Amino acid sequence: MVDRDRTDGRPVPGDTLGPWVVLDRLDAGSFGTTYWCKRAGHPAAGDFCLKLARNPKDPRFEREGELLQLGLPGQPKYEDQGCWTGPNGHRYPYVVMELVKGLTLYDWFGRSRSSREVLRVLAQVAGTLAAAHAKGAVHRDVKGDNVRVEGSGRAVLVDWGSGWFGGARPLTDTTQPPGTTVYRPPEQRLFAERFRREESARWSSSPSDDLYSLGVTFYRCVTGGYLPPMSEGGELEVREVPKPSGLCTLSLALEALLLRLLSAEREQRGTAEQLAREALALSNAAGEAEDRSIDPIMSPELAAAVGGPSSDGADDELLSESDTDEPPPSSSTDSTRASRRRRRQDVEPDWLAPALVALSGGLVFALVLLLVFLLTRTSEPAPRWMEDRHQEMAHFTPDAGVGNEALSTVQDSDRRVGPWVLALGRPLPSKPHPDQRRPPCDRGEVAINGGCWVKVADEKPPCGEKMFEYQEACYWASFSGPRQPTSEEP
Repeated sequence: MVDRDRTDGRPVPGDTLGPWVVLDRLDAGSFGTTYWCKRAGHPAAGDFCLKLARNPKDPRFEREGELLQLGLPGQPKYEDQGCWTGPNGHRYPYVVMELVKGLTLYDWFGRSRSSREVLRVLAQVAGTLAAAHAKGAVHRDVKGDNVRVEGSGRAVLVDWGSGWFGGARPLTDTTQPPGTTVYRPPEQRLFAERFRREESARWSSSPSDDLYSLGVTFYRCVTGGYLPPMSEGGELEVREVPKPSGLCTLSLALEALLLRLLSAEREQRGTAEQLAREALALSNAAGEAEDRSIDPIMSPELAAAVGGPSSDGADDELLSESDTDEPPPSSSTDSTRASRRRRRQDVEPDWLAPALVALSGGLVFALVLLLVFLLTRTSEPAPRWMEDRHQEMAHFTPDAGVGNEALSTVQDSDRRVGPWVLALGRPLPSKPHPDQRRPPCDRGEVAINGGCWVKVADEKPPCGEKMFEYQEACYWASFSGPRQPTSEEP
């Protein structure tokens, strides 16, 4: 590491930057590198964190120093800032702060946590934002990797380099401010889409932006997944937020706070001060729900579709996970399975078992032929919804801040759905049929992937060979003239 850093012209252990002695490198991000350091000549002063810019004259580091000097509760304590002259003669800004020894929020939640513990951390982060908002500052990059939780339970909001306050000069010349796409509020993303061709258009950041990002952060924390992507057929639209209680065993009080933060109406999100008071009060209130461990559960829709696995697992269905990172189904209890077997035995006639054996043999043979066909066929392009999701994930690289990005869950989610699973499920095609109606669609139709579709009421997947599956529903294609065969590839 020492040789590489020396070759790259970066500081190595033993180097001094102003009054600071570098002891070791801690982490590296898109815009900077953090180092463990001590004050030269004063080792007893303690350990500190020095964050050095990757690019000369990066304004984010001056901005972070300015905001850290506000001295807000839940911020790293500010120590110093300056510039280091590298071997190439360029000057790289740095900022020195308290060394926060803790886990990122997502790593902290990796252990068994209760709703009460989450509420206490939420109250602290909300309190830090409330203090910043009271001084006219906005963080603009609230996310799990920028929240550190120490062993004592203290929560610290770090990486203020993307922040803004009244009178601050812009950090970027883009329509949207610095930040991470999936945490941006929907109204900001819709604004950027609407004014993408107007170079002078600028989004005005507000406290409600931080509150929405905070909602996404804690939604991701307790459910393990992000919200449904806004992209669909090249267009952006606000999606309904799946209730966390359908994905995990959190308390309803915590769920109500998260859903309020994720409201598409910014005025419904309230204020950070209000949130801090409510979360603190809930964390101190008595209740068994708050003390229960937050664990993933099977959604009611998936439970109805699967009907529960068998006792030996031999006839468990092979299912793909959804875009919203829905947890895998939990096992049924032994008593439930036994009662199911008893009910089947009571109603099954004597001839049914041999008939089922013969039928299952035929199905196995058919599935083998289908698998051989699918494995030997030429690969087809991924459906449009997968393309849109990859485009959504492509913007996950943050515009500011230092630290590891928790992207593995999102980047791996699409790999769980193999092309052969999609073929068996007959998903909506990525483009409309030749004679299919195009938007604007008639009343009762919905626009998906550039075509008009009619949702078939009361029909749930599997949809058979004549309909298409989309978001756990079945659809007909809408045609302007005589209906074309739906089995035809568009």
